[in-house]
Amino acid sequence: MLRQNSTDLVRVGILVLPLSGLLTLAGMLSSYGEPEARVDVKAAAQAATSTGYFISQLVNIVSLIALIFGVMALAAYLANTRARAVALVAMVSSIVGIGLMLPILGLRAYALPAVGLAYLDGQEDAVAIVNIIFDNALATVIYVLVVAIYSLGFLLFGVAIWRSGVLRKPPAIALALHAPLLSSFIRPQTSLASIVGVLLFILGSTFICLGVLRRPFPE
Repeated sequence: MLRQNSTDLVRVGILVLPLSGLLTLAGMLSSYGEPEARVDVKAAAQAATSTGYFISQLVNIVSLIALIFGVMALAAYLANTRARAVALVAMVSSIVGIGLMLPILGLRAYALPAVGLAYLDGQEDAVAIVNIIFDNALATVIYVLVVAIYSLGFLLFGVAIWRSGVLRKPPAIALALHAPLLSSFIRPQTSLASIVGVLLFILGSTFICLGVLRRPFPE
């Protein structure tokens, strides 16, 4: 009975993977095409102070939190296969990458609206704060590090799925390729690359879920 409950929990957890992807897609599409501060400062400030912007950032944060449970479930599913060691490292790297993304999204959700409101209230120097947060050498190094750790985690998940022998191989490719594309969504403006990345993630994770639901739990 205990094993059956654990198996059911793992399967439910893996179902969170495509759900996380759908939440991320919704959050990104709701903010896609927003004006950039370097092009139109006033329009960017107005967008950042809107309710829709704040909700879209919260949706992105919730999607990342959900993703943590999804990758833990996927690693648990692969734990009894020949790829268990790779899956464990993949889980750790993915969770570390997600954890590093969350503070960045927190800045976008809470700091940018405050800066935008200050600018609209006449404090034009507030724009410099955005440059300090997102457009300096240290921020670039941190961004590259976060992308590398997150991408490594899902690249290893792709390898683990490929080697496991219990899931189909094509979804592993989509899961591995999505990471460097989707990671760009921690930038203030949503890019086309990040949308392509999340679509790959949704596609790959959906087929992984179908595979998990159709096959017996690995023993």
